[in-house]
Amino acid sequence: MADIRILLVDDEEFYLRVFSDMLASRPCRVFTARSGEEALGVLTRETVDVMFTDLIMEGMDGLALTERVRALYPWVDMVVITQRDDVRLAVRSMKMGVFEYLVKPVDRDELLLTLDRLLERRRLMDRQNKLLDESLEYLQAQTVYRRCLDILSTLDFENLCELILRHLSQAIGAQGGLLWLSGPDHRPGAAETFHLAGYRGLVTPQDFPSTIVPAHPALQDALAAGRPFFADPGLVLELSRRSASEALFIPLQADERPIGLMLLLDKLRDDFSERDQNIAATIAQFSAIALKNSRRFQALERVGVRDPGSSAFNLSYFIDYAGKEIYKARRYGRAFSLVHLILDRFDFLREHLRAEVCRQIAAQLLASLGRVVRDSDVLARVADPEYYILLPETDAMGARSFIRRVQEACAADEYLSRMARDYGLVLTQGAATFPQDGQDFDGLLSVCREEMSRARASVYRKLRLEDKGFWDAVGLLLGTSDDYRLELPRASEAFRLGEAEDGSSAHRVVSEPLFDGIEEQVALQAVDVPERPALLYSLGVPLGGEPRPLERILDRAERARGYLIGRRAGSDRPEAHPAVTRVYLEQEAVDRFRVVLVLAEHLSYACLGERGPTGELRCFHSCDRTLVEGLVGKLQAQYNFQRQFWP
Repeated sequence: MADIRILLVDDEEFYLRVFSDMLASRPCRVFTARSGEEALGVLTRETVDVMFTDLIMEGMDGLALTERVRALYPWVDMVVITQRDDVRLAVRSMKMGVFEYLVKPVDRDELLLTLDRLLERRRLMDRQNKLLDESLEYLQAQTVYRRCLDILSTLDFENLCELILRHLSQAIGAQGGLLWLSGPDHRPGAAETFHLAGYRGLVTPQDFPSTIVPAHPALQDALAAGRPFFADPGLVLELSRRSASEALFIPLQADERPIGLMLLLDKLRDDFSERDQNIAATIAQFSAIALKNSRRFQALERVGVRDPGSSAFNLSYFIDYAGKEIYKARRYGRAFSLVHLILDRFDFLREHLRAEVCRQIAAQLLASLGRVVRDSDVLARVADPEYYILLPETDAMGARSFIRRVQEACAADEYLSRMARDYGLVLTQGAATFPQDGQDFDGLLSVCREEMSRARASVYRKLRLEDKGFWDAVGLLLGTSDDYRLELPRASEAFRLGEAEDGSSAHRVVSEPLFDGIEEQVALQAVDVPERPALLYSLGVPLGGEPRPLERILDRAERARGYLIGRRAGSDRPEAHPAVTRVYLEQEAVDRFRVVLVLAEHLSYACLGERGPTGELRCFHSCDRTLVEGLVGKLQAQYNFQRQFWP
């Protein structure tokens, strides 16, 4: 009762004093106004619970005031007082929401009884609203926990990601949402990286990054605290455009480590509130537990689908997993790679050696693969010397690097190296990348097998360049000066083996300017798509203050890396591009030879030249990918360059 605030409105001062005196016995605060306009002014300054108004006043009458107050301040209860005992006027007032209609002169007991009835109704309505709010809050809590129970009861990882997005969006009323998750192979201490795992609603995934490395301070702090927060997604995610309203970011934590990030956008009819933040925090806790359990179940499931006698998966599981990976890659615009690996001449060994020797070879090969594959990679056994490897989130250059690491791991194994040396065992690998090499598993596998066939027919294999150094391999590929003068059948064996029937490898005599033109054109093709990775090496030209054509081309590339190797000729190039590295050598080889090696997703090319006494170059050029990758690896080892295939 002490909180009741009453406004009296009458154009006669007498009635204002009379009504104020009548209300003095009640613990309330009274405000007065002489007109409808003055009453509206009081309402803008003060919070009023009950208004008593005269019906007939100059200017704005009581009915007009009642209508305005009902529209602007719907919580105010109103009582109309008038000198006219008119039934139609009373009915009209009641229809406008007036609590009581009193006729002057008003008795004190009648006025106080009306006030007491009004206050009793307010108490009952407050109690009803409180009970209703408690019931709604209870029902909302039950709904939230039913959603959490549904999330916790789901073990399939792909369905779980969709379910988390659906329940959070529906519980909060968001029209769109995205979910990024860290990989299962995350190692403690490494930088957190989140990959897009799902999206829902009115969202264009191309407008958001597929991978997030938290750099914004607000995002880093929120991930560490695990508490949802409001922010502009354009600012936090460093997007090209800014959002008109704030979005709700929801970190996911498991074992006090961030495992994911959700983003909810465009709430229906309103902005996100603190209540939404609390609901999101509750569902996020259960979602993080469910994701953790799902990944554990995946790990247990993988144990159950291992091939008997090895740590690799069986083929049926691999094909099922590949189908899911293809679906994800199509939906979210991501890449993955497939590698097909086989140990050639293993059938010959199986016929001529004891079974335990063959089992030992297979075991050592599998152990070497185990040292290379990541936790997220899927290795499946087709037969003893044959495997499929699926590499999620891996582009074409990443797949080439994986193939190289497998070769190096097998070469480092003493037992496999000895068997390869004594019995001619050769590891053959092929790679294909979704989507550029194929849209389904069969298409990708066909590309892998075609590459393996080309690798078996490669000049690199024919000349057995695996065990030779870089300059020995270059000399063998170029041949002697006599080979260029003789007819092909009379040339040396190495020279003849370097000539491919399809023209992919050949020998030519060219001028120095023509060699420069070849280098420039191949470099232009390698960086024709700026965002594609490419690796270029140029050896055998003097390096002075003027930029080489290759350097000018690389200045326009985004992900290409180039190395120029030669003698120093004057001062260094000012303001060199960071993608280009100059290596100065004082060796006879850089005066005698020209070498161009280019390796990109869509292109591989090698051009080797030896300067003759007349100024022309005896050249060997090839687009044999196996040969180019082998020469790049040998050049990197020769001069201690970074041993990688991508910038």
